[in-house]
Amino acid sequence: MIALRQSYCRFWSQHPALFIGLNLLLGSAIFFNPHPLFGVLLLLLILTSKSKQTCIAALLCVVCAFFYASYRHPKIVLPQEKMKGTGVFHIDQVKHYASPFAKSFLYKGTLKTFHSDRAAFKEIPCAIYLPLFGKRPLANTDYTIQGELSQKGEYEFILKPQKKVPWIPLPSFFNLSEWRFSAKQFLSRYLKKHIANPHAHTLLNALATGEINERIITLEFGKVGLQHLLAISGFHFAIAALFFHFFFRLFLPHKSSILLLLFALTFYYLFLGNAPSIQRAYLAIALLSLGKLFSLKISGLNALGVGLIIELLFSPISVTQLGFQLTFLCTLSIFLFYPLANRALTILFPQRNYAQMQSLSLLDKHGALISSLLRQLLAINLAVNLISLPVLLYLFHKFPLLSLSYNLFFPSLIGISMVLLYIALLFAPILPFLSHAIHSINNSWTSALLNFTTHPPAYLDFSLRSSHLSFSLILSLLAAAFFLGILFHEKDKERTIP
Repeated sequence: MIALRQSYCRFWSQHPALFIGLNLLLGSAIFFNPHPLFGVLLLLLILTSKSKQTCIAALLCVVCAFFYASYRHPKIVLPQEKMKGTGVFHIDQVKHYASPFAKSFLYKGTLKTFHSDRAAFKEIPCAIYLPLFGKRPLANTDYTIQGELSQKGEYEFILKPQKKVPWIPLPSFFNLSEWRFSAKQFLSRYLKKHIANPHAHTLLNALATGEINERIITLEFGKVGLQHLLAISGFHFAIAALFFHFFFRLFLPHKSSILLLLFALTFYYLFLGNAPSIQRAYLAIALLSLGKLFSLKISGLNALGVGLIIELLFSPISVTQLGFQLTFLCTLSIFLFYPLANRALTILFPQRNYAQMQSLSLLDKHGALISSLLRQLLAINLAVNLISLPVLLYLFHKFPLLSLSYNLFFPSLIGISMVLLYIALLFAPILPFLSHAIHSINNSWTSALLNFTTHPPAYLDFSLRSSHLSFSLILSLLAAAFFLGILFHEKDKERTIP
């Protein structure tokens, strides 16, 4: 027991940012969903911490996060189904929205205040749907809007503006929503001119902007468990970072290339928006780049913790969003379980050192490299699915088994589409004929990839299904896996240090 506690204490002392982030997460989660198991998790974190000062700090983080979440997002229940009034609306995002029935503009943001004859509210997460025809309000400032407010969920509200009553603009300090929408529309129109296949254009546009309005592609990717590729995540940011770092290093010294890379990734982040998966990926890569720039060693787990802290300070309500939950859960699972899965798979795919590789023939060397790559891909899949599988079954009651095989090779193939897209965009201003040729190649390549998702093997189209998993069971499984993962992580470090 003492050895176990020492392992946990050592882990927390080496990853303080993750420890703080998890306590802030617990405090926010307790406010939005006061489940008893969150208290058990808090107790386990305190018992595995190093000292009384650490315990006090953990409790302080939880309490502060709880009251901060209650201040930023007070629980609201409208006294009636629809309420007429006037509100001040801050726009976070505007985009095209396509439902099975109609297409419209979707404005997402926050009602800073809303006043009616009966009540007044503040800090309401809200959406506004406007028709495509007619002149729409620019999303570059706040507005005073008269309309009807309705509640669709605990933290889901819709404001229907009153017809023929103009939105009154208010001074706004900083809002990139309109610029972001215009830039994404410009890129979409550009790709439409150069990508002949409309489905390939839709997919490439989603890979570049993180937005997709084609329900058919979403359904086809969901059928084989690839819908996560349609949302910008760490995978997309990693490919962008590797591509630009490689390009900058061709012309610039090391530190200058890192500075320029940070500038490029910051611009890309501002272009995409601050969705939870995008913000986490940007913060992680930015922190690791800064570590290289100043010769500081920043662990992936601490970078994940910093991302968690910043996101919860920026928007505590993120803990209720599926994107936030899955992006942090899967990333944490990779950090904790990938080394274990990789080592276990050496039974099937042996790991060879440099001397052993040199003793092989040329053909065997290629086979060993392919074997190593396959082992790593399988290890990542095992690490992610070990944690995400019960969560996905709880949320969607279904898990396609084709996902296990498609996720082995399809992300790498999609990565080729992204690299071709970046190269074509890079050459577009200076060598347009070369850019057009690369777009043509990418059109054929991406169209071929879409055939994989459109026509999966019917005899392998099976799914795991479950409708009896409870929230308490899922939370217990995640807690057990998390604390076991810490032990595996520490044991792996002890094994590799010699």
